[in-house]
Amino acid sequence: GTVKERIMSWFVDTLKAYPEIAIFLALGFGYWIGGKSFKGFSLGAVTSTLLVAIVIGILGVKISPNVKSVFFLMFLFAVGYGVGPQFVRGIAKDGLPQAIFAVVMALLSLGAAVVAAILAGYDLGSAAGLFAGSQTISASMGLATDAIGRLGRSPEDTQALLDSMPIAYAVTYIFGTVGSAIILAQ
Repeated sequence: GTVKERIMSWFVDTLKAYPEIAIFLALGFGYWIGGKSFKGFSLGAVTSTLLVAIVIGILGVKISPNVKSVFFLMFLFAVGYGVGPQFVRGIAKDGLPQAIFAVVMALLSLGAAVVAAILAGYDLGSAAGLFAGSQTISASMGLATDAIGRLGRSPEDTQALLDSMPIAYAVTYIFGTVGSAIILAQ
């Protein structure tokens, strides 16, 4: 092949042989792209990293489930660490009305995602990714992964469901974030 094809083949083979490089490339490029803005619009580091990870995932790079779990837990820790103090202050001030509002919103969010997944004909993995991304609730990905693993399906079916989840999550996360911003701005 041409020099360009050989370089691309070497790059893909290297990422497949050393998936840790793919993780850090996704983080690095995602953070870099997230810092860029176009006419005042920016995807942000999280959304950009998810999109870069999808592009790298298309190349067929397989990441160990243990490594996925560790990075996912690190992400959840960082979110909790950043939001935790505000959450505790808010509960102490206006606890009951916020708790009622949270229950109503949780039911509406879940109901909307279930109806959308049924109308679109999604499988369980895509439906879980749709819910997690559209509501920007990353923790539900971990719960859905565990639940899908306990369904008792064949390893191939289970893996297909787990593979469809992050794609639906990453795509709908963008709309969940932008939609929230538009609603709050109005």
